[in-house]
Amino acid sequence: MTQPPISFLATIPMDLGLTDSVVVITGAAGGIGTACARAYAQEDARLVLADLAPDRLAAVAGLVPGTQAVAFADDLTRDGVADELIGAAVARFGRVDIVVNTAGVYHATALPDMGADEWRRIQEANVTTTFQVARAALAAMVPRQAGSIVNIGSVAGRTGGLSAGASYSTSKAAVAGLTRSLARYAGPHGINVNCVSPGLVETPMIADRPPSEVASAIGATPLRRSAQPEEIASVIVFLSSTAASFVNGVQLDVNGGLHMD
Repeated sequence: MTQPPISFLATIPMDLGLTDSVVVITGAAGGIGTACARAYAQEDARLVLADLAPDRLAAVAGLVPGTQAVAFADDLTRDGVADELIGAAVARFGRVDIVVNTAGVYHATALPDMGADEWRRIQEANVTTTFQVARAALAAMVPRQAGSIVNIGSVAGRTGGLSAGASYSTSKAAVAGLTRSLARYAGPHGINVNCVSPGLVETPMIADRPPSEVASAIGATPLRRSAQPEEIASVIVFLSSTAASFVNGVQLDVNGGLHMD
């Protein structure tokens, strides 16, 4: 498949005002999360990297030399862990400036085969975790009247999914709705909240999807390729920067034209 120009994947050529910013990234050991860690490191931000696996988190931290990075390994679906994450960031760096919610799971179980427990698990992983981390972050941001939150949706939340299960599509539509609600609450406090909705991205999340399914998605995308994680990360970094300070409540499609609103 055609790859983006190498020059595009270089550091964004503008001052985004992110030097020394404290950035919390959930799902930091995943494809988009790791790309975000690299991108914010290039902007000289300080990172709090959250995911389930300590070994993988340590590896991600090792990819961003020269940056202050803290690993937080725990299950964010557990009650109270989101508060602990934000508390750890504040304890280490004194504040939280940016939160990027990339944590989540993909799901493709057919509707007739999906049980209630499975449905609840996907909503918990993709929606409840995003809500709990955002709520904890806002408790730290509101007193300072500053901050930015970027959530991760999906083209499946727009279309119902080309192959994604109903649980996944619903969860990502819910993240978009949650983003708008958070933006209305946070905006008067000088905090913007936005959502990035990718299409097909070259991450471990799609590694087990059938080749025919991937080919079908690429064929339906006008750019005729999947995205690299860095292409999603660059948009996330922009939305959290001073360059996007008047952008709030947006669901931004980054899908190569697969869905056009």
